[in-house]
Amino acid sequence: MIDHVRTAVKFFVYGLVAGLLFAPRSGEETRKELLTWVGQTFKETMGGMTGGGSQSQG
Repeated sequence: MIDHVRTAVKFFVYGLVAGLLFAPRSGEETRKELLTWVGQTFKETMGGMTGGGSQSQG
C-alpha cells in the first residue's frame, strides 16, 4: 500500500515540475499564483480540521 502512495506522490511531483517548467506564464506570475493557492488550501484544510471556516451558522 505504501509503495502505491509513494508512486502516486512521485508522479504527482513529476507532473507538477513539468507543468511549472512549461507554463505559459512568467516565473513571477506562476510563483504568485502558486503561493496564493497554497495559502488558500492551507486555510481551508486548517478550517476543516478545527471546525471553522466558511460554514454559515444559523
